[in-house]
Amino acid sequence: MPLFFHNLYSGISFVCLGAILLSALLIEIMIRAGIMDHPVARSSHIRPTPKGGGIGIISAFLLCLPLQRAACHLPLLDRSAALLLIGTGTLALISWLDDVRSFPARYKLGAQFAAAAIVVAGTDNTAVWDILFILGAVFLTNALNFMDGLNGLASGVMLLAAFVLAGMGIESATFMLLASSILAFIPSNFPKARIFMGDVGSQAGALVIAWGGMQAHGTSFWLLPALMNGIIWDVSFTLIRRAIAGDRLAEAHRGHLYQLAVRSGISMPIATMMQWVFVLCGAAAFLGGKAVPATIMILAIQASWTVFICTRARARVQGRW
Repeated sequence: MPLFFHNLYSGISFVCLGAILLSALLIEIMIRAGIMDHPVARSSHIRPTPKGGGIGIISAFLLCLPLQRAACHLPLLDRSAALLLIGTGTLALISWLDDVRSFPARYKLGAQFAAAAIVVAGTDNTAVWDILFILGAVFLTNALNFMDGLNGLASGVMLLAAFVLAGMGIESATFMLLASSILAFIPSNFPKARIFMGDVGSQAGALVIAWGGMQAHGTSFWLLPALMNGIIWDVSFTLIRRAIAGDRLAEAHRGHLYQLAVRSGISMPIATMMQWVFVLCGAAAFLGGKAVPATIMILAIQASWTVFICTRARARVQGRW
């Protein structure tokens, strides 16, 4: 544990404070810009709310990363960091354009694969690992985007994951900077939302988190799945359940476990914080050091949560879910 906090401390610099201030400023600008997210059938919100808070998060991260590396006595930009900037910036731009003017799903998926490939090109892995990482990054990008439906859910998960990655000594400077950029967003989105993060934040932020998992693959390849266990489980369970039911998988719905939790009467803040708890449980399981018992513990927690929510949904949710 002392080493964990030492790693966190090693990633802190005055640039983190600058990122918080810049992110907060850009978020306030986006609130005043008034580009609205109007509620639809699958939405959890009931009134139009500004979107684009992710512009503050990702812009602050991208602009401050070279300075953060320099402040932490790292090269201004090495190949890995440079390609991370390019890939993340590309995906953020396309995601924001999609936020404003919706693109066909195939174009968005193509952009996700291209951005993941750019980021992966900065790592020294075998072709097999590169393919696995690209597929994993695209899955996580979409999973966090699917789960970005409650105040503070996706942003809080990314914040905690960034802290844990930094504490584990995985690119501490990078992930303390990402955590700082997200930290400025949380008060504007949780528990009550003045602004939503939007695809620009959830997708680009997920790509950065996935990049962290790539750095950890040597001896701790399951760190990222452990941290993202709640996200991965919810999305996977929902896709499988809907496929078995014969539902169209590409069709918008309100059948995720976190959505059923709210529809069954659990408050939004509690449903959100449960996902935060899952990140911390995954971190604790990973730090336990033994993969098999830790995996069993994570699966037991998720299975218990699933049974609890599905039981509530059968009793309290009207209509098909």
